[in-house]
Amino acid sequence: MKKNCVLISCIVIALCLAAGPSFYDSRANAGGTFDDTPLTAVTNSANSNDLETADISVKESSSSGVSSETKSIEKWILGEDGKKKEEKAEEKKDEKKDEKKDEEKKDNKFPVDGTVQGNSLRLREWPWGPVIGKYNTGDKITVTGESGEFYEITVNGVKGYMHKNYVTIPDAEASRVAPYYPGDTVSGGYLSKEEGIKQSEKAFADGTYNSSSNSTSNGANNVSYKGSTDTGDLASYTGGKLPPAKFIALFGPVAQKSMKETGVPASVTLAQAILETGWGKSSIGNAKNLFGIKGTGPAGKTVVSTQECYDGTYVTIKDGFRMYHNWQESIDDHAHLVSNGRYKSAWDAFQANHDADAFARGIHQAGYATSPTYSKDLISLMKQYNLYEWDN
Repeated sequence: MKKNCVLISCIVIALCLAAGPSFYDSRANAGGTFDDTPLTAVTNSANSNDLETADISVKESSSSGVSSETKSIEKWILGEDGKKKEEKAEEKKDEKKDEKKDEEKKDNKFPVDGTVQGNSLRLREWPWGPVIGKYNTGDKITVTGESGEFYEITVNGVKGYMHKNYVTIPDAEASRVAPYYPGDTVSGGYLSKEEGIKQSEKAFADGTYNSSSNSTSNGANNVSYKGSTDTGDLASYTGGKLPPAKFIALFGPVAQKSMKETGVPASVTLAQAILETGWGKSSIGNAKNLFGIKGTGPAGKTVVSTQECYDGTYVTIKDGFRMYHNWQESIDDHAHLVSNGRYKSAWDAFQANHDADAFARGIHQAGYATSPTYSKDLISLMKQYNLYEWDN
């Protein structure tokens, strides 16, 4: 009862303040006091909408106590300011709901249908984990999630992980860029679950898993193949196989000059050109591609058959290779490639130790070629033809 009296008094005071001088005059003429005014008098003087709010507070007082009554009166007295506060509160609620919907939308990205884009693509138990299966270009899979640079997939009832670079889904085409292979994973080895997930997430966060030249390092970024031109004997070379001595005499000075500008060992550049072209026999048609670099070059792309080695087995696939306007473009692009991105650590090490053999092994480990003997073959050529002399 005491609570209701307090409440009624508060309502009366609030209504008086809202009613202005005319209300005070009518109360003075009546000769009464505020305390003895019945609730009906207030009803007759107040706006029906305002009173409904107060009346609701009275009805709720028995269960909600003084705190809810006080809040209702405060809300009524605040008027427009109170409404604005309520509107802002509602807006914040709506924003949180929208954020929640966005998160749910992201979570609902999977499952989606996917297609393998690479022969003998490994299905691993976890990112960089043990190999539990192999699949070829065109095989259909279901992508159920992602973990760093890998997709979580299901194929023929088997669950595992495939590298994103070799899987196409509706919103993302497979890049088919060879990723960095940690440890001995390039030859089918694997990492522990903890280390594999760590390496996968790091590569994804760095953005190095899907690009060979996206580093902000100080590699051969000062060299661009744009505007490159052939000079001297190189300008008159139209391609074709050369005797070892002539091939080295033609490209040795160019590789040496490139090393001075980029820090990429000339001995490795020469060995790669020899191995990739067969002493100039094949530069991939008229692509002038000396290093077997895939993708689209300044002069476009050409699709040809090529052999790739997967777990010791060589398979023939069709793939796109970069085309260049001249030989110098190919050499400059190669220098930029092997001094940045996933090859950056090998390049950094060479700047410190000047060990060309270690550089050859480093770029091989980083995924330059699928052949398990690639770096061994390079070093063999470097020793047989003393290509190290061009590093001086």
